[in-house]
Amino acid sequence: MTGKLVAAIAAAGMLLTGCSGGSTASSGDVQADQATATASSSATPSTQTSPSAKAAGGLKITEVGFGKSGDYVTAVAVILNGTDQISSLQVSFAAYDAAGEVLGQQETSAPIARAGATVATTTPIEIKSGKVAKVTAEVNVLQKEKDEHPSSAFVASGVKYRPGEYDASVTGKITSKYDQDVKDAYVAAVCRSAAGKIVGGGEDYYTVKAGGSTAVQVSVSGAGMKSCQLYPTLGGASSAS
Repeated sequence: MTGKLVAAIAAAGMLLTGCSGGSTASSGDVQADQATATASSSATPSTQTSPSAKAAGGLKITEVGFGKSGDYVTAVAVILNGTDQISSLQVSFAAYDAAGEVLGQQETSAPIARAGATVATTTPIEIKSGKVAKVTAEVNVLQKEKDEHPSSAFVASGVKYRPGEYDASVTGKITSKYDQDVKDAYVAAVCRSAAGKIVGGGEDYYTVKAGGSTAVQVSVSGAGMKSCQLYPTLGGASSAS
């Protein structure tokens, strides 16, 4: 058996609903980490890297970046869970101009991070006026509990960025190490420039068969994207199917 999905989904359910029963789950909007991405003089977004979460034994935003596309910026964060807890996360993004005025804000509670896992999340922020100079990201733990099956995971392979003027996407294959089918597994795409900076991304949900693989295609937006990675994980909408 490569992992107990029942335990993971039960944990995810408790994380999202706050149910306790005999569980040792804990809760409470605890701020974990924050980071900032700024635009350089050439208006190319850059990425700030935080210290190693494993070294600190905590939850860390390791990278944050953004890309402009039309009236929106695509905000992206990569998060390392250096704890032994399975954690439901909320990530809050804010976009600022050069004077520090808030141009837009958005948050997401899509990803669930297993113990020791690296996850990512992305969300669009509408910018009605002004020029974005920086985007900040802050991650909070909504609910958490001891992860009894940290080896249960999804693995991405064959990942390829497929450029397009209006329909850029990332294709690949997601393989499951769970022993039950997972409905609505969360897949985030993180896209980078030739210099390795995060400049775009996207997200989608897929059903992945137990011990099997499924093809995925995630639409992405941003500017100057040259390569992308996929980060599959359990999400707030995930369930056994």
